[in-house]
Amino acid sequence: MDGARSDNKPSARRLPTRARASWDDAVFVCSKCMKRQKDEWRGPPLRKQLKQALKARGLGKRLRVVPCGCLDLCPKHGVTMARGSELRDAGKLRVLRNGDDPRTAIDWLSDLG
Repeated sequence: MDGARSDNKPSARRLPTRARASWDDAVFVCSKCMKRQKDEWRGPPLRKQLKQALKARGLGKRLRVVPCGCLDLCPKHGVTMARGSELRDAGKLRVLRNGDDPRTAIDWLSDLG
């Protein structure tokens, strides 16, 4: 035989193994938006600003900032972000406009309630 199974039983499929994450929630930041807006942001890149500010507030271990692919909400002058728990519960996306203070995003992320 050329590698085909001789019995007619379907092969058992196993689900991927679960593992515990070391963080409570994830913040997805659209890489495409960040790339498109990089010249308009002042200071370090948004993802780096978010990570530094969360770490300064003692939330660096609880929230994970994750760059992701397009979230299908493409603002002309801003970056789309999504919090994992909000996506799960309500499917909400957030947009941080170029002129907005990144601290407003930090305040939103700090509310882990």
